[in-house]
Amino acid sequence: MATVTSLTTTYAGKYAGEYIRQAFLANESLQYVTVKENIDYKAVVKKLVDSVTFAAPTCDFTPTGTVTITERVLTLEKFQVQRELCKKDFLTDWAANDAQNGRLEGALVDTLVANMLAGIAAKNETLLWSGVNGNTGEYDGLITLIDADNTVNFVASPIALTANNIIAKIELLLAEVPTAVENSTEKPLLYMNKKTFHLYRQANAAAGNGWYTYAGPAVEPTFMGIYDIAICPGMPDNTMIVAQKSNLWFGTNLLSDWNSIQVVDMEQWAEENVRFSAKFLAGVQYGFGNEIAAYGPGLS
Repeated sequence: MATVTSLTTTYAGKYAGEYIRQAFLANESLQYVTVKENIDYKAVVKKLVDSVTFAAPTCDFTPTGTVTITERVLTLEKFQVQRELCKKDFLTDWAANDAQNGRLEGALVDTLVANMLAGIAAKNETLLWSGVNGNTGEYDGLITLIDADNTVNFVASPIALTANNIIAKIELLLAEVPTAVENSTEKPLLYMNKKTFHLYRQANAAAGNGWYTYAGPAVEPTFMGIYDIAICPGMPDNTMIVAQKSNLWFGTNLLSDWNSIQVVDMEQWAEENVRFSAKFLAGVQYGFGNEIAAYGPGLS
C-alpha cells in the first residue's frame, strides 16, 4: 500500500520547477559526542583507571598504585525509513506530464530524498538524548542511560529552569563536576538545548551583559568564559549535563548509510509505485558515569 499522499494546489498553469520542503532540525549533537564507526553489532570499549601514587625512592624497582580495567558495551540497533508514492496520485498535479509518461518528476524525487535525510537526522537528534529502547523505532538515549546510573553526579532537587534561576542552577551543576574532570587536559562541555541556552542569554541581558546577548554568533557560547556550551536541540527541556566529549559515544556501522536513500521504480513489476528506502544502525553509550554531572527534573 502506497504512502498516503496529500496534494494541495490551486495552481492551474505550468509547474514552476521547485518544491518547498519542511525545515528540520539538524543532527547537531553529533559534533559534541565521539562518533564510533564500523561497528557490526557491538563494540566493547575498555576503560582504564590508573591510580597514580608517589613512593619514597629505593634501589629496587617497587611497583605502586593500581590499574583497573573494566569495559562498557555499545550495542547498535537497526532502523529503517521507507516511503512509497503512487504515480497516479500526481496525474492532476503540476507534474502530470511526467506521471502520464510513467515517471515521477525529478524535483519531487530529489525533494522527498532530501526530506527523508533531513527527517532522519532530526529524529536521531532527539533519540540520541531521549530515546527509550522499549518504544518502537527507538534506542536508549544518553539521558535515558544516565538517569538509570547511580554513579552519575546528580544535582539534588532540580526544578524547571527560568531566566531568573538558570545561572544559579548551572553553578549547582558545576559543583557536582568531579575535580579530576574539571582539571583534565580535555575540558568538559556544558550541554543544554536551545531553549535553555535562550534562558541563559536572557539572564545575561537582565544582568547587563548586552555584548553577550546581542553580538550573536560572534560570541562563543560559554559559561563565565570557562566552560564551552554545547547547544544540542535534541536534549529535553530543563536538563543539562557536564561531560567530556570523549566520554559520550554515538555508534553506527557506516556513516554513508545516513546519507543514502535507495529509490526503486516498481514499473517493471507492473506497479505504478516508486519506493524510497533508508536503512542504518545506531546506538549510544558513555564511558564513566561518575565523570558526568547531570541536572534535570525526573533524573535520579
